[in-house]
Amino acid sequence: MRTRQVPPDLPSRTAIQQYLQSKNRLLILGFNSTLTEPVESSGRRGGDQIKEMELKLHPDLKGPLRALCEDESTTVIVLSGSDRSVLDENFGEFNLWLAAEHGMFLRPTDGEWMTTMPEHLNMDWVDSVKHVFEYFTERTPRSHFEHRETSFVWNYKYADVEFGRLQARDMLQHLWTGPISNAAVDVVQGSRSVEVRSVGVTKGAAIDRILGEIVHSKSMVTPIDYVLCIGHFLGKDEDIYVFFDPEYPSEPKVKPDGASVSVDRRQNGRPSNGRSNSRNSQARTQKPQVAPPPPERSSSSSDHSTANNNSHHDWREGSSVLDLNGDNYFSCAVGRKRSNARYLLNSSEDVVSFLKEMAESTTPRAGGLPPGAAADYMFLDRQ
Repeated sequence: MRTRQVPPDLPSRTAIQQYLQSKNRLLILGFNSTLTEPVESSGRRGGDQIKEMELKLHPDLKGPLRALCEDESTTVIVLSGSDRSVLDENFGEFNLWLAAEHGMFLRPTDGEWMTTMPEHLNMDWVDSVKHVFEYFTERTPRSHFEHRETSFVWNYKYADVEFGRLQARDMLQHLWTGPISNAAVDVVQGSRSVEVRSVGVTKGAAIDRILGEIVHSKSMVTPIDYVLCIGHFLGKDEDIYVFFDPEYPSEPKVKPDGASVSVDRRQNGRPSNGRSNSRNSQARTQKPQVAPPPPERSSSSSDHSTANNNSHHDWREGSSVLDLNGDNYFSCAVGRKRSNARYLLNSSEDVVSFLKEMAESTTPRAGGLPPGAAADYMFLDRQ
């Protein structure tokens, strides 16, 4: 059985100082409940339910996010389970990378969408699952479901809590005894949601392919010596923390039937305070990977063969460019008390405050202070 401890709070000053000292930075940010405004689901009655369900970027983040994105030494990725249109609407004005549907679709905001999906992804289960989701949406007031290209999500955030939980339990019984009993899918339960997605569709599984494309696109040669990963990710997607953490000694195990098994390989789930595993004290260049197929432009099926022919770069470039240790990697869960992340921020408001501080630290303050000194001054001033 998996045991997890509550992560300590993110050491903001240390994270920002390491950021300022690094030469090539990577920021991976979730969207929902991370960069969005908090939405209270209790007590809502009436109103426009569709409006309530729309995800919007927190207005106080536009300035800080733009400042971080304009830093030539920083690459920003928004990695979300949301579909492409939602990310386009919220982040089209920024100079960053968008990874939709848990990383299955990728684009720079000044480029076209491409797919990073593995070949031969089995989607035969879609129609039967859709019927079940439609049935439970009709019988659960103020619930809704989303049909994405690689998954279905049923959400009862705005429904009566107790009734929603009963319906979710009933839905799971319907799914397991019927449409997905023999299907290659994962069922992911959120606090008030049920998601069905193809096996292998996780943020951690996609991130190496995403990094490979970014490294190739930017002709990146300087090692990435700082990674900050912040998100309100479901347990199934916390494999992204494992991918970057230099203290995890091995890859997830695989069942004989091909289904992946998440394994908590750290005794306590926290940083080792200087203790290093000999197998991981080196750079992540030795991380074994099976090279996935190259990306395909998702604009039309007729472009697929062209994309395959023109993409000759090694997708393992993604992991080979990482140069991480215990001091320059910060994973942070948002609002999840039990997590494989190293650290914790309690809410999206805390994310806003932290990213504001990070953005301000990169700009010299009054008096001609350099960025590093500005960061120290800022923290002293706050104290």
